Amino acid sequence: MSDVYEYRRAPNKGPVWLALIGAIMLLVGVVHYGATQFEWLAWAAAAVTIAWMLLPRPVAGIRIDSTHLVLAAWRNPRPVPLDDIAHLQIRDTALENEVTIIYRNGSEEVILSNDLPDADTLIAVLAERGIPVRDAT
Repeated sequence: MSDVYEYRRAPNKGPVWLALIGAIMLLVGVVHYGATQFEWLAWAAAAVTIAWMLLPRPVAGIRIDSTHLVLAAWRNPRPVPLDDIAHLQIRDTALENEVTIIYRNGSEEVILSNDLPDADTLIAVLAERGIPVRDAT
């Protein structure tokens, strides 16, 4: 099989924009009400928000080819040979799915849910490569 499956999730910009709107509202409030004693707070909030906007936010995701499952493929890639994987367990919790890799030697590793596609897609992609998924609820 020569197909390569890639799943990428762009970083969420919502909290940054919310912080920017809050800093602007604080600055407008200081100017409108003439609260000069809080001017430093408004400028500090604006500076921290702008610095936060400039920080790099890595892309989350996985990459699966015919021989490896690459975890955190665009941040700190860590290839896991498909031959070492016995199966995956998916547990449906209240907020998100918890996915665990069960290795052939008996060890387990929990995968970050931000790196993974929805459960149905993950099951289908792994089934094409011969990796069973258990406890899928």
